[in-house]
Amino acid sequence: MSDRDTHRRHSSHPTGAIPSIPSGKKAEALWRAMRQEHGLYTISEAAERLGFGYGPNLRAGRLTGKGRVLAVQRGGTFLYPGFQFDEPGGRTVPAVKDVVRMGRWAGWKDEQVALWFYSPNPSLQGKRPVDVRDDEEKLISTAEKDMGGQPGASAPQAS
Repeated sequence: MSDRDTHRRHSSHPTGAIPSIPSGKKAEALWRAMRQEHGLYTISEAAERLGFGYGPNLRAGRLTGKGRVLAVQRGGTFLYPGFQFDEPGGRTVPAVKDVVRMGRWAGWKDEQVALWFYSPNPSLQGKRPVDVRDDEEKLISTAEKDMGGQPGASAPQAS
């Protein structure tokens, strides 16, 4: 399955907006922070960083085959936010994987889920979800509150 197929399968049109999630120039600042802090990687870069020693098609399949990772489209290219990976272990951070699944179930696009991770959150006393990604209980409860835990919950605008 190609990056584009995976992205289409796991993306939908936004159903609304959460006011605390920026769009436009503010969203661009979040994308820059994401790239600087954790990286936004092509499929080959992500596979290399995670130690997948296969050819490009097998790397893509390993990352996207089960649809458990975020694949965001930026500038016509699919990129994989680095915050979702446990680099030494070469796996997806379990709590992040759960939030990705929850966001998709609620109808959020991958770009919206990625922006949610980098937006200051009142439930976390202004911290960003990415800052507490290793605290599974806190991350999941915040995501459930924000994503509604049901299809069609309000999603941030990804510009």
